[in-house]
Amino acid sequence: MKHASRWHAALFAGVLLCAGIGVGWLVRGLPFFTPVQVLRGSLVRDNNSGYSLISPLLSCEVGPETAFPELAPIKAKLEQTIAAEENTNNTNSVSIYLRTLKGGRWFEINGSERYAPASMLKVFVMLAYYKEAEENPWVLDQSVSFEGTRNTADDTPGEVIPHFTNGASYTTDALIRQMIIYSDNDALNTLVDHFDPSTLSVFNDMFTELNITPPRAVKEQSFDFMSVSEYSIVYRVLFSATYLSEADSQKALDLLSQAQYTQGIVAGVPARTTVAHKFGVATIPATATSTAQDELHDCGIIYYPDHPYLLCIMTRGGDFASLQQDLQDLSKTTYQQIDAFYKSQK
Repeated sequence: MKHASRWHAALFAGVLLCAGIGVGWLVRGLPFFTPVQVLRGSLVRDNNSGYSLISPLLSCEVGPETAFPELAPIKAKLEQTIAAEENTNNTNSVSIYLRTLKGGRWFEINGSERYAPASMLKVFVMLAYYKEAEENPWVLDQSVSFEGTRNTADDTPGEVIPHFTNGASYTTDALIRQMIIYSDNDALNTLVDHFDPSTLSVFNDMFTELNITPPRAVKEQSFDFMSVSEYSIVYRVLFSATYLSEADSQKALDLLSQAQYTQGIVAGVPARTTVAHKFGVATIPATATSTAQDELHDCGIIYYPDHPYLLCIMTRGGDFASLQQDLQDLSKTTYQQIDAFYKSQK
């Protein structure tokens, strides 16, 4: 990925405003549980929204992980796969968050572990612009000068980015598309450098509203600061259209479904399956007590017929190729288990 350190510096330097209090209750307002009260959850959705990639949420109650023992075999199978990967693939840490989006069933594996979200933070930049555009539509139509560096050697392994022209003008909307579909760091740098005060405020507030650790609260050298369950909230609010409008939630997921990185969770599901996702890759430098490690993550919504599910996988280990194989294997195992589970319900 191209000069990631520059955009990280710009991001951390630029998000200094205090975060406000907003709609966090939409995603963290879970019911209280007593020892004798285990709620399996109840979801009411708008099935007549007219959109294909979202299912707007009308009301919900969601139970704890222990309320869904029917998912225990899937979790056990994934834990077996993780153990095998750690024994053979030079993998040091794997975390998984799985959620069936229309039923609300969920579980996590190694959920307290934190990782460097890296390029997955680009989704938050997209959301900030789309949220601001709901009040000020001109934000997406404004033209800005592209801050490009043409050095294909710095591109993410396996990716071919159709680079924009350095110094040419592009709309914010076009830059967002470039940033999400191709994970282009130059597009990200340009967008972050052109945050106006309102969009910057939206960006800051978003993390508090969604109950996610904000980059501004983390020292720049503290690379690992986000868990799978925290990051998964992004896809929950997009699918349910509880943060952006229905139209903008659909638009965001449509861009994510066009992401060109296909060697992670996409490689583990059948061809032509719609997957709205974002990946992130980072190298954590060596310290006095540890060696350098790679991290590779891929999180998104897999649109299994009639039963879309959210899968977030974060990994850490010795090399990119091994971690990429982990993503593929775990995604494939998840799809197979989900497929068997729903077929058994018929």
